[in-house]
Amino acid sequence: MWVGEVPFELKILSLPEVILVSRYLAAAYVVKLYPKKRSAKWMSGDQLTSALRGNVASYYLKTEDVASMVDEGYLPPRSTVLAATIAVTFIGQNNISLRALKTMFTVERLKVANALRWLIANNKFYAHIKISEANLQSLPMNGVPVEILSTTKWASDADVGAGEYKGYVPHNDDVSSDDGLDDVEGQMMDPGTT
Repeated sequence: MWVGEVPFELKILSLPEVILVSRYLAAAYVVKLYPKKRSAKWMSGDQLTSALRGNVASYYLKTEDVASMVDEGYLPPRSTVLAATIAVTFIGQNNISLRALKTMFTVERLKVANALRWLIANNKFYAHIKISEANLQSLPMNGVPVEILSTTKWASDADVGAGEYKGYVPHNDDVSSDDGLDDVEGQMMDPGTT
């Protein structure tokens, strides 16, 4: 969308907001979220909200499959495009709260409108774009769109999540005591002691 320093109006956009201001939809995003620690299955859903990690895989999207959701020359597209371009899966116990979606998938109608106004004024590829007030008004004022909520899935097999980060840097709950690595998570040194 922009080469150079990213303007504030674009920098603050969430993934669904980026999709809503994009002229072309070339990828679908599959987001997998799972607890940071294996012991997280005993945590409440609220505690898990801040104890998640995950990954995003993007896949080529056949443009003709979503062409019917886009009104030529108008942005944002209808919000149904979000169900076709974003899939979220929570891996682990079903106690992960949907509130976890709020930090990553919130759409703010005003942010989308401001980003579109900025792009129309500053990007020659958006100069002819008109803002669809009807599509804009269908977006939440500040919330996760129902199109994302309705496609969110849970996979109860926690071992699936373990496979997602195998091969990355080990985490403290993945490190055995005889591998030469010290477990220093949560330890703090008082500057006055040695």
